[in-house]
Amino acid sequence: MIITSKDQVDRYKNISKNLDQALDYIQKTKLEDFVDGESKEVCDGVKYSVFDYQASNGQPGDMFEQHHEWFDIHLIVKGTEQMAVTSKDLVTTTQPYDPDKDCALFVGQPKVVVTLHSGDMLIAFPEDIHQPGIELNDDVIRKAMIKVKVDF
Repeated sequence: MIITSKDQVDRYKNISKNLDQALDYIQKTKLEDFVDGESKEVCDGVKYSVFDYQASNGQPGDMFEQHHEWFDIHLIVKGTEQMAVTSKDLVTTTQPYDPDKDCALFVGQPKVVVTLHSGDMLIAFPEDIHQPGIELNDDVIRKAMIKVKVDF
């Protein structure tokens, strides 16, 4: 897991080619100008969606997710969101890994809960069991979800 801000992404380059392409796209693109629901495939290993929503994913620990083939970059464009991250030993599987959805679901105890503000981002690698969308307030959040194909 990496917690950083949009203006600090250069320090995370050279981890993987696909991550480099995703970070370059984040730096060069004004995600604030995108329409709610807009999605695009940037290249073979990077796709993004921008959406507006109100966080409502319960309390920390209520619904964790994990991905194997694609990892997530959660970039807060506007608003504030909490996310929880945990490890396998602190959760119980509620839905086994589904390769068609690239997702497994869990409930359990968070290891850490972070608050992300505008410009902040959390990169959740395949080993990072995470819970996005935890409600902090009633504000509408604009978020860019960048999916990056694992290539390391």
